[in-house]
Amino acid sequence: MSPRRAVTKGRRIVQQLVLVFFLVLLWVMLWDSLTVLSVVTGIILAFLVTRIFYLPPVVLSGRFNVLHAFVFAVWFAYSLVLASVDVAWYAFRPKAVGAGSVIACDLRTRSDLMMTLVADTASLIPGSIIVDSDRAGGRLYLHVLDCDTEEKILAAKRQVYHIEELLIRALGSTRDLAALKVDPDPLDRSASSEPQGGQR
Repeated sequence: MSPRRAVTKGRRIVQQLVLVFFLVLLWVMLWDSLTVLSVVTGIILAFLVTRIFYLPPVVLSGRFNVLHAFVFAVWFAYSLVLASVDVAWYAFRPKAVGAGSVIACDLRTRSDLMMTLVADTASLIPGSIIVDSDRAGGRLYLHVLDCDTEEKILAAKRQVYHIEELLIRALGSTRDLAALKVDPDPLDRSASSEPQGGQR
């Protein structure tokens, strides 16, 4: 086997292992239980999914910034706690919860991996969940609780763009990093948002 073929084969194996890792991580998160059984079943299912079903190739950027990954982890943990408290407060406060909104966010990156990671992160934060996506257009549709004013809609969009920026700085490609120079504000004006029960 030529050195070039060996490198290509090695890359494919690494990409496969990374994909399996993230599938197992997603499985454990869905079960909300870190046990030997959940990890083993996750590994088995991940290998079955990657072998039986067609999946588009996961293109890795080839870079990983430890500092920015740490910043993302700290921000995510903080946002998780803060959002959990906010959502819990909805059940106790005397004021009724405002209408939710489905918000369209145009991402600056066109990477399938980045788009998936942004969607997963936004969905894991309580109070918001990705309900649909447009892979070709790089658009995510996010449902947000108590989001019935223009200020709350813009705040929800800014959070998605912040997640995208943190992830790109941690493990995005040079093309993704260049895309961060684009101001997301024009995307805010062009992206549509529709509160439940009426058009805004």
